[in-house]
Amino acid sequence: MRLFTWYDIETEIRKNRNLWPVWWNRVDVYSDEIVVNIDPQRNIEAENEAVFLKIFGKLYANGKVMVEFDQKLLNIIYEEGDESDRVQPVKSPLFKDIFTKEEGETKTAELSGSPVTVFHSYKGGVGRTLALISLVREISAAYGNQKKVLVIDADLEAPGLTWMLGQGKSNEKISYFDVLELLHFHDINDSFVKKVAKLVETNVIKVMTEKLEVEHYFLPVYREKSQMLNIYSSPEKIIAVQKDKYVITEFLSMLGSALGADLVLVDLRAGVTEFSAPFLFDFRVNKFFISSTSMQSVKGTRLILEEIQRKVEKGHLNSKLLLTMIPREMEEDTVGSLEDELAKSLEQDFDSENMNVLREDYLYRIPFDSAFASLGNFQDICALLRGRMLSDVMAQIADGMLNTRGEACQTGERALSPENMKNTINRLYEITSMEITAEGSESSNMLATASIREMVREFRDTVPQLVVLGAKGSGKTYIYKQLLSKMTWENFVYGVEGAGEKDRERTLVLPLVCSLNIKKLHSMVQVCIENCNHSFAEIDISPDVVDRNYNKLAAYAEKKKSLTEWMEIWQRLMLDMLGGAYSDLSGLDQYLEKKGKRILFIVDGLEDLFMDLQIQKQETWRFAIRALCQNMVNTLRNLQSGNIGMIIFARKDMAEEAIAINFDQFQNQYHKYELKWSPSEALRLALWIAKQAEPALGEDIDILKASREALEERLEILWGKKLGRFDSREANSARWIIAALSDFSNQLQARDIVRFLKFATRTFPEGQPPYKDRYIMPKQIREAIPDCSREKYKEIREEMKAVYQILKTFEDFPEEEKVLPLTLDKIKLTGEEIARLENQGYFIMSDKKYYFPEIIRFALEFRYTKGARPKVLSLLSK
Repeated sequence: MRLFTWYDIETEIRKNRNLWPVWWNRVDVYSDEIVVNIDPQRNIEAENEAVFLKIFGKLYANGKVMVEFDQKLLNIIYEEGDESDRVQPVKSPLFKDIFTKEEGETKTAELSGSPVTVFHSYKGGVGRTLALISLVREISAAYGNQKKVLVIDADLEAPGLTWMLGQGKSNEKISYFDVLELLHFHDINDSFVKKVAKLVETNVIKVMTEKLEVEHYFLPVYREKSQMLNIYSSPEKIIAVQKDKYVITEFLSMLGSALGADLVLVDLRAGVTEFSAPFLFDFRVNKFFISSTSMQSVKGTRLILEEIQRKVEKGHLNSKLLLTMIPREMEEDTVGSLEDELAKSLEQDFDSENMNVLREDYLYRIPFDSAFASLGNFQDICALLRGRMLSDVMAQIADGMLNTRGEACQTGERALSPENMKNTINRLYEITSMEITAEGSESSNMLATASIREMVREFRDTVPQLVVLGAKGSGKTYIYKQLLSKMTWENFVYGVEGAGEKDRERTLVLPLVCSLNIKKLHSMVQVCIENCNHSFAEIDISPDVVDRNYNKLAAYAEKKKSLTEWMEIWQRLMLDMLGGAYSDLSGLDQYLEKKGKRILFIVDGLEDLFMDLQIQKQETWRFAIRALCQNMVNTLRNLQSGNIGMIIFARKDMAEEAIAINFDQFQNQYHKYELKWSPSEALRLALWIAKQAEPALGEDIDILKASREALEERLEILWGKKLGRFDSREANSARWIIAALSDFSNQLQARDIVRFLKFATRTFPEGQPPYKDRYIMPKQIREAIPDCSREKYKEIREEMKAVYQILKTFEDFPEEEKVLPLTLDKIKLTGEEIARLENQGYFIMSDKKYYFPEIIRFALEFRYTKGARPKVLSLLSK
C-alpha cells in the first residue's frame, strides 16, 4: 500500500466498502481528518477499530491513520447521524466511482433516438479518426443522400475532425462544448432538443464519393478556440446535477433523431478520460476500439476494455475492435496473439455455448498503409481512402449497420408463406436423406464440382488415367455413382458441358472395384456390365464380377505380396473380368482399337479393403495402393493406342501413408482433380441442393460460376443473413455454418453439408415461425451441428479406425476434464499421434493451448471455458 496524500486514504476506504459495518452511513476524508457518520444506536467501537486495522494495517493506530509519504496523521472522528445521511456507490458512466443519495440507474434498454456509435483509442495516432471518416464515406457511397449521419467531434484536447474541416473560422452556431454546458444547466425535454437541433442543422459537411456529393450534419468541438482553454462543464458535473446519469448519450441520440439522422457517429478523446467515459460505459452505445500493434496501444486498450467489463454487465455486446497499422512482415502467429489479447474481454461477455458469433464480425485487421502517414484536409482524406483496405472493411461494416435489405425482410416485403416454407423444408429433407450416402436418384442432375470440371476439361477427347484424392465424405463415391449412371465417359462429359463427341457410346464405363457398403450401387454396376456385354460380342462379363474382384483382393491382402506381385494382381483382375482372352493389357488395347471402342475402369472402396490392415501396420496394403495408383496408371499411359483408362478414387490419408516417398510429387500430379471443398464450393453445393427443393432459389444466378458473396446473398433466403434478426449481434449465417462444419485445415466435406441440411430440415417450428424471410430457422441450424458432429464421429469410428483410436483417448476423459482449451500436460498422446490429428484438421495448437473443431468437439462432449468458443470459430473461419 502506498499512501502519498489524504486522497489515497479516501480511495482505500471506498475500495474496501464491503468491510464497512452496517452502522456506517458515510465517510468523508479531508486533509487533516477522517469523519465517519454513524448510527449511534448500532455502533460498536471495537468493530470500528477492527475495520481500520484491516484496511490500513500498521498505518493505523490510536484512532489515527498515517499518510505514508510525509507521516502526517489524520484523526478519525465519529459523528452521529441517521439513515438520511447514508450514501451508496451508484452505477455511473465514469471511470471514477461516485457516491450519492440519489438513484443512479435510470437508462432504458434502448436509446430513445438515433443509434449512437463511437470511436475510441487508448492513444492517438492509431487511425481512430481516419476509421470514422472512412465509415462516413462508405455510408455516403452506399446510400447517397438517403441516409443522414450526425458526426460529432468530441476529442476536446486534439480535435482532429474540427481542424480537418476548417471549423472554428466561420461562426458556427453551436459546438460540443456548448452542448455540454447546456446539459449542465438545463432540463432535457423535447422543446430543448428541437432548439439545439435548429442550431446544428445549418452546420454540414460534404462528402465526395465517386458518383455524387453527400451532405451530413456536423458538431465541432468548439466555435472559438478559447472554449478549449476554459472548460467548465465536465461529465462528472453534469451527472451530479442531472437525475439521468446517462444524459449525455441519451441527449445526443435524441438530437440525432430530431435532425432526422439515421446514425450518430462520435470521435472520442483518446485515453482514460471522463470526457469519453459516458459513451464507453453505456452498453446501448455501439463502440469501435482502435489499437495499433504497439505494446502501449494494445495494453492500454485492454485496460479500458477490462474496466468496462468490470463495471457494465454485458458491456461489450455492442463493441468492435480494429487492429490497425499491422506491418506487412508481421508473422501470423504474432498478429493472432495480439488479437487474442484484445479480444479476451469482449469474448468473456459472450455466452460460451449459445451465442453464435465469429471473430471476423467484431475484430478487423487493417494493414499498415504509408499513404496515411501524413494526412491533409477532409476532402483529401476522402479521396485518398478510395480503394484502400480500410475502405473495404468499413464498407462491410456500413452494410451491416444500415442494411435496408434486412429491414425489408423484417417488415414483410420479402416474407414467405408458412405453407411454402413447410413444403420446401419437407422436400429438402427428403432430398438430403436420399443423397447423404450417395444413394440418391440416378438422374442426370449433377453438380459439376471443380474436380469434375477439371477432369472433363483435361480429358474431353481422350480417356482419363488419373487418381482422384479426397478426404472421407468429400464426394468420391458421388462421382463414382455419376459415372455409373452415365455408363459412358462421353455421356459424363455431355452432362457437365452439354457438348462433346458425337459418338456418345465410345468409352464404356466398367467398374473394377466397388464399395460393398453401398447396396444401391450394385444395380447400377450390373447395368454398366450389361452395357459392356452388349457392345462386345466376344466378351461375356459376369454380373457378379465386381463382388468377386473385391473378395479376391481381400484374400490377396491377407498374404504377404510384393509390389511386383500386386502389379500382376491388378493386371490379371482387369483382364480376367473380360474373359481372360488377352495375355496382357497391350492385347486388349489393340482389340479395342479394332472395335473403335475404349474402356474406362473405375475403382472405389479401397479404404474398405485395406482399413484393418492399415491399423495393423502391415506393409502389403501399401504395395497394393502404390501398384495401382502409380504403376498401373503409368502402364495404361504407355499403351500404344491409349484405349484403356482408369479413374481411381482414393482417400488422401491412405494414399499419403502408402506413398510415403515423394507423395508431394504424386499429389501435385493430380492436384487439379483433388476433391477439396472450400467454403465457396460448399456454399455452391448447398444452393444446388436447395434449388432442387425450391427452384426459385436458383433463378437468375449461375451457381457454377457465382462468387462466394453472390452465393451467400442468395442463401440468405434459405437460412437468413444472420442467426437472428438482420441487425442482431449474431453471426452471419453462411460464415457461421461453414466454420461450424469445417476442420482446422479450412476444409469441410460434401457429406457434412448434405448432412447439415438434412438435420436442419427434419423439423419445422410449430405455429408461426419466428422469421418469415427464410426457410431454415436459427434454432434448427444450431441444433443440427451437434448431430452432424456425432454422425461424423461415427463414420470416423467405422471407417478411419487409426484416427478413431486416438480420438477415443479424449472420449474417455472424465466429464469434469472435458474442457477446452487443453494444455499439453493433459494430453496423453505421442507426438506422432498429435501430428496425425493435426494433419486431419481435427486438432490445433494456438498460444500453447489445444482445441478441437466444432465438428469433432460436440461428439467428444467437450465444453469451453468462458470466452474460448469465439476463438475456435475464428480459427475455423480463416
